[in-house]
Amino acid sequence: MTEVSTAQDASTPLPDERRGTPLFRNAYALMLNTGISAVLGLGFWLLAARYYTDDAVGQGSAAIAAMKFLAGITALTLTGAMARFIPVSGAATGRLVLRTYALSACVVGVAALVFMETLDFWGPSYRFLHGPLKGLGFIAAVIAWSVLTLQDGVLTGLRSAFWVPVGNTAFSAVKLLLLVLIAASLPASGVFVSWVAAISVSVLPLGWLVFRRLVPRHVALTVHTARPPGFREVGRFLAGDCTGSLFALAVVYLVPVVVASQISSADNAYFYIAATIGGTVELLAINMGASLTVEGAHDPARLGRNARAALLRMVKIVLPICAFLFACAPYILSVFGEGYAGHATALLRWLVAGALLRVVIELYFAVLRAQSRTAGLALLQGLLCALVLGSTLALLPPLGLTGVGIAEVASLAVIAAVAAVKLFGVLRPASAEPRRGGRRVS
Repeated sequence: MTEVSTAQDASTPLPDERRGTPLFRNAYALMLNTGISAVLGLGFWLLAARYYTDDAVGQGSAAIAAMKFLAGITALTLTGAMARFIPVSGAATGRLVLRTYALSACVVGVAALVFMETLDFWGPSYRFLHGPLKGLGFIAAVIAWSVLTLQDGVLTGLRSAFWVPVGNTAFSAVKLLLLVLIAASLPASGVFVSWVAAISVSVLPLGWLVFRRLVPRHVALTVHTARPPGFREVGRFLAGDCTGSLFALAVVYLVPVVVASQISSADNAYFYIAATIGGTVELLAINMGASLTVEGAHDPARLGRNARAALLRMVKIVLPICAFLFACAPYILSVFGEGYAGHATALLRWLVAGALLRVVIELYFAVLRAQSRTAGLALLQGLLCALVLGSTLALLPPLGLTGVGIAEVASLAVIAAVAAVKLFGVLRPASAEPRRGGRRVS
């Protein structure tokens, strides 16, 4: 097949690239959300370290990790589908979002119930959740967190990611305030309770905004370009993407749960703070990937051009941040207390190094989602999951928390090497392809 091409077409950025819209507009909104959440999140854990004991912080962080893991069983696995299919669903967008919320609530509710029935298996950090009232509260928290997570994906798919930092800023500010107010009355569970009680501040107003304002606007804007997917197309996508996302879920959220079950509550506090900082940097790459998927669904012809722009922008953003965190790791952690700096500095440095590898990995995963090539996505995510979990279990006993960081970086390096080779073909500019008489052979 041939297509007309000129040197100017291959090398000159389109107007949207110069202005950073809409690819960078969505991505920057998500990154802004990550930055605000990181600052307020670190403030949250800093106050937690001041107002609560190390054991209480460890228990609270363990419960939050479990909540995120259980909610993510559907929330994270369906977020990719929201980014892929909302842009083309047209008048069916509202039904798609509602059904996704309902399915997620049912599945994660059952998963949370199973977790509560097996609570003794998960170690001492989760003992404070015993009791029927606490159990029901935990199940409700898991369902609420799944909606909050999906809501971010819905807003991104609607090209309205601007509202993500608005909602999460309100959530982060309220949970920080509650953390201090209830410290005296709930010294053991206040960390977890303050986190959960603030979820409604984001979910309720933004839920109204999505269904009353943003979905109708999206339907009107895409009335002539919508291509509502059939059940078979959605099914094929979910078969690969959900499987792969479950593996990704295990890497992001199951590893903290496994680590919490193997160490003391105080050590888990040290681990969780370092993992939160390192995970925040990784989210920058994930944010750009989510925006790339949305734009790839809207305009497949510009996927390679957008991927090149995204990679260059991510290198400029992430590299300086990682260099700063690597150099200043002990000073940052010492703000939380001497124990944090003494036990988690090496771990944080390893996690920061892993964040650089995430840039290549997440951009390639975004390309695969935009192209609906989810079988390959699931294969790579499954391999990453096996490598991270296996090496973590092997290195945690002899090396302690540092072993967790080494395990993650070594695992990410394997996947990044594969992704880099595959991504090169997508990133290669058109001018590099063979030409004949002013035409490019493709």
